[in-house]
Amino acid sequence: MTIVRLGYVAMSMELKNASPSQTMTFTQFQKIKDREVAIRKLERIALKNLDNTFRLLKHNVFKEIHFYRLTSRLIPLANHEELPDWNYIKPLLEKLTEIGEYATKHNIRIDFHPDHFVVVNSPKTEVVKNSLKTLKMHYLLLKGMKIDPTHRCVLHVGGNYKETENSLEQFVDNWMDVPRAIQKMIILENDDTSFTVDDTLY
Repeated sequence: MTIVRLGYVAMSMELKNASPSQTMTFTQFQKIKDREVAIRKLERIALKNLDNTFRLLKHNVFKEIHFYRLTSRLIPLANHEELPDWNYIKPLLEKLTEIGEYATKHNIRIDFHPDHFVVVNSPKTEVVKNSLKTLKMHYLLLKGMKIDPTHRCVLHVGGNYKETENSLEQFVDNWMDVPRAIQKMIILENDDTSFTVDDTLY
């Protein structure tokens, strides 16, 4: 028997004032003269996003929804180049654990789908580097939730650059530089415009 488990991405149309994607721009961050105060504000926003994520999960249980795709914007400025020393996981760990335990208890499958700027097959070294930083953030969030990261992050092959074969080979080459733990986290998905199912399977 086939069981279909429907779900949705990030936001509920029914639950009000529950955005898990509240943010803060780096310009806003810079306007706060005390750097530590600015970082604490980032952490408060991230905790609010996690609180709303928890509310959404409770809503899902009530509505018998067992699949939920987390927003990749839970932690504003998490990978910003000007904040390399910010250990954003530490102040969020208790809430992350609470979310993970609740999802596990109620058999809710949760995963991620990173934003479009995560491009593993990019020919630009800096783009690949930043993509790996973002994928690592997703990995750390899942670990913080005590959820096995295996097959929890849906990703497209990347850019086609009008040369399908070369773009696929670029993905294969760059994949060798992806840490094994993050490789295991990723599920590749065709995107219907750049790469077919056959391309993706290749």
